[in-house]
Amino acid sequence: MTIYFKKHKTFFIPILFLLMLAILSACGDGSNILQGAAGTPIPNSNNTTQPNSELQTPEVPVATPFPPAIGRIIFVSNRDGQMDLFITNPDGTQVAKLINNIAEDTTPRLSPDGTQVAFVSTANNNTDIYILNLATGAVTQVTNAPEKDSSPTWSPDGRQLAFESFRDGNFEIYITNIDGSNQYRLTNDPAGDSNPVWSPTSNEIVFVSNRFGNADILLTNTSGNIFTLTTNPAPDNAPAWSPDGRTIAFQTFSGDLSNLCLIARDGLNLRCLTSSPALYSPLTWSPDGAWLASTGNTAVHLFNIFDGTTQQISAPGIEPHGLPDFSSDGLRLVFQAQYNGDMELFSALIPTNEFTQITTFSGYDGEAIWTNQ
Repeated sequence: MTIYFKKHKTFFIPILFLLMLAILSACGDGSNILQGAAGTPIPNSNNTTQPNSELQTPEVPVATPFPPAIGRIIFVSNRDGQMDLFITNPDGTQVAKLINNIAEDTTPRLSPDGTQVAFVSTANNNTDIYILNLATGAVTQVTNAPEKDSSPTWSPDGRQLAFESFRDGNFEIYITNIDGSNQYRLTNDPAGDSNPVWSPTSNEIVFVSNRFGNADILLTNTSGNIFTLTTNPAPDNAPAWSPDGRTIAFQTFSGDLSNLCLIARDGLNLRCLTSSPALYSPLTWSPDGAWLASTGNTAVHLFNIFDGTTQQISAPGIEPHGLPDFSSDGLRLVFQAQYNGDMELFSALIPTNEFTQITTFSGYDGEAIWTNQ
């Protein structure tokens, strides 16, 4: 039965509540009677909550699910007796050969829009550059010099390639339209220039040159104006642009070992991410430009360029090698690794250190790149 105060419709006091107040008054502050359930916060007088210190149970953090891997993996394999280009889902299903020919196909390089792959093909002892359209399967031959053309790199708009060529008796940097037209020589030095990498944001290209006695990192624009970035007594190699086009990562060698370093595109702010040389691979940038990844010493090494933190990703029996590549969301890396006597492809979910074996073929699978197509 409930009693209401007449003429005051907004208030009511249950009889049971009045009885409880009387009991509480008799027992003091009532702390022995009004206990919250285990782990339930108890309101205090200023409307904030305090946990029950006697019966509180710890909160269990809710695991945040990571999205599934998307896109596909392009890689090089000798499973058919020669090096060819293949493509697969990130879990290793639906493996397909991309090109059927008698040539050796290597060095896949994805176009900026992800729709085409430049690659190097060797047939009859001649090496040239080709482009594969991923949607149609059409292949276009870009170079046809009697000497070796290799190391293709895409312009930011996807209309041109820079590459190294031995057609003049030593390696020099050339530029071409993607249909093979308007090829021209960009560098000219008897010591040799190689390994071009086009900026993702401008008409600048970094490359490796021996013109100062050993390998150094130089920069040129598409007009051939050359600027020197490094002149270290130790060889510098494998330049890699940051996504914003402001910084270049590279290796500086001491014998077979290397340190991993950074330099601004204007040659300033040289600094190294490592303090002692080790068996590191070339570096690759995360999509957001915050991390660099390298393989070596049975692990994948991650370096944060802003706060200096490092992370290692590893699993027993898996020895990562070669250049790793990030997924577009930055959550995963794909890389080749020595495993059970074979070179196989693996991916790693970075936040959890979970490894997924992508290929299981007896032989060589490597040079993996991640595409959203």
